[in-house]
Amino acid sequence: MPKYSIIEKRLGVKFRNKQLLKLSFTHSSCVSNQQEKVIKKSNETLEFLGDAVLELLTREYLFEKLSEADEGTLSEAKKMYTNSETLHKIGQGLELGKFLIMNKGEELCGGRDRSSNIAGCLEALIGAVYLDRGLKYAKKFVMQTILSQKIDQHEDYKSRLNLWAMQNRGKISYRIAKEEGPAHHKTFYIELYVNDTRMGQGSGETKKRAEQDAARDFLQKIEISTV
Repeated sequence: MPKYSIIEKRLGVKFRNKQLLKLSFTHSSCVSNQQEKVIKKSNETLEFLGDAVLELLTREYLFEKLSEADEGTLSEAKKMYTNSETLHKIGQGLELGKFLIMNKGEELCGGRDRSSNIAGCLEALIGAVYLDRGLKYAKKFVMQTILSQKIDQHEDYKSRLNLWAMQNRGKISYRIAKEEGPAHHKTFYIELYVNDTRMGQGSGETKKRAEQDAARDFLQKIEISTV
């Protein structure tokens, strides 16, 4: 684990409980086998909490910023700030991967650069900041790291596909074709169906990323066909 002061300076935060900071960077691969009778926690529970905190603060921010917008517009804008692609890019900018605590196997498999690890670490950090310093401090952290960033809305392919479906009266569904790999390093393969016909496919380290990839695949096909 690098010096806490280096991480805190990069993040622009100051932790009272350094163990929360350490836990937010602890990957699940470091959790000891139960048979060894030494069980450690990973950042997954903090990620669960951070996801909820981010959701709340993003909704509040958009409610105030887009006060005249309808619910649908607010929902689409919220997805731009909270989707895994956005969190991965921001986490990359903060170089979170170099600080992750993981076992050698995960590291050798590219764990420090894996998008799900980086996005999950950022959510875990939000949860840790909330527990350590409260909602007001967490709001400041989320604002400076996420909500103040310019987000490319065209990266949310599922939202673009949903808009296309509404305009063309299309029925969209995603189906898991298969899953590969161990629990901490899975690859999901998703097939996209439009009006019960398979029209796209994608893969990713999470179901959401695989669905985004499948939506992108379909949108690229229809853009080519209409040229």
